[in-house]
Amino acid sequence: MSPQFRISRAVRRALSLAKSKRNYVEDLATTSDSALLKLTKRRTWMLVAFVVGLVATVFVWIVALRFPYAVSAVFSNGFSSNLLPSRYSTPLTVLLMSIPFGPPFISLFALGNLLFPSPPEAGNASGLFSTFEYSQQSNKRWLIIVAAGMFAAMNCIILLIAVSSATGH
Repeated sequence: MSPQFRISRAVRRALSLAKSKRNYVEDLATTSDSALLKLTKRRTWMLVAFVVGLVATVFVWIVALRFPYAVSAVFSNGFSSNLLPSRYSTPLTVLLMSIPFGPPFISLFALGNLLFPSPPEAGNASGLFSTFEYSQQSNKRWLIIVAAGMFAAMNCIILLIAVSSATGH
């Protein structure tokens, strides 16, 4: 398969996704949750995800503080762009916000699952406290996801403050 064919197929797929009436954030959250659940089964991949997330977060901060005017221009044009049709604004916003949000979320999610691993599945648990054990495991998984999301949101806000104070906007 030639590289030109792969690129054109990716562009056609992106355009068809942008033309459809889908909730991109909901689709992204659903697919990410199932992918993250699969990832938690392998502890070595969690360590790799933690390190890659930290390195990517540091890289985003270095780029944002080294080129604050360019970052400010990209984000201000990306959120309030009159150049693109309105149907492309939601995917563009999700893409732009995944840059400062994604790496810290992944690193804290991986760290949380490394520190508080889920016990191995014992099949269909039966007994008096089987539902209690299931709800405790589910609550712990959601607490890790919420904490990672809050940390990533805090990173976005602090990065926004740093870039805006560097540019004066």
